[in-house]
Amino acid sequence: MTNVWLTSKEVQKLLNISGCELMHLRESDKLTFKKQGNAFLYQMNQSQIEQKPINKNQSK
Repeated sequence: MTNVWLTSKEVQKLLNISGCELMHLRESDKLTFKKQGNAFLYQMNQSQIEQKPINKNQSK
């Protein structure tokens, strides 16, 4: 599997979440990230990116 680094905006769009939700995921160590300058980059593997995004409004 190939790992890819995505920007905050790309991850927000991919996961259909807000910047605040992304920050909470980062702070709870649920996402692999690195800070490059003022930007956060998030590591995802190719299979995660190719999956259809989960709609957070769907019932569990």
